[in-house]
Amino acid sequence: MAAVFAREMTPALTSLVKKLEQATVDHKDAKVAAWVVILTDDEKAEDKLKELADKEKIKKTILAVEGPTGPDKYKIAKDADVTVLLYAKKTVKKNHVFEKGKFTEKDADKIAAEVKEVLATK
Repeated sequence: MAAVFAREMTPALTSLVKKLEQATVDHKDAKVAAWVVILTDDEKAEDKLKELADKEKIKKTILAVEGPTGPDKYKIAKDADVTVLLYAKKTVKKNHVFEKGKFTEKDADKIAAEVKEVLATK
């Protein structure tokens, strides 16, 4: 359903994580999966994600940390601050890339709406 790669956790990204969590919970019968990967070499990033998961009660959305370049096979742009891939049946349906400081709450809302569209096409 959704793969998100981001350089840092921001309020807008936290909002998106919560929306993805809700979509995952709402569509558990469809085996919906969402994951968010923070691309950093910050040794405390994993602890920060655990705190976020506890605070926001994130249980279904996978939160992970990867090195700053991200997984090679995804070819995350170096200047991309947030990359969102919405997929169904192993095919990317929507791809969004945001430069540093450009990802907003409105973008999180738009992506959440698109998640519903992608789920409808499954």
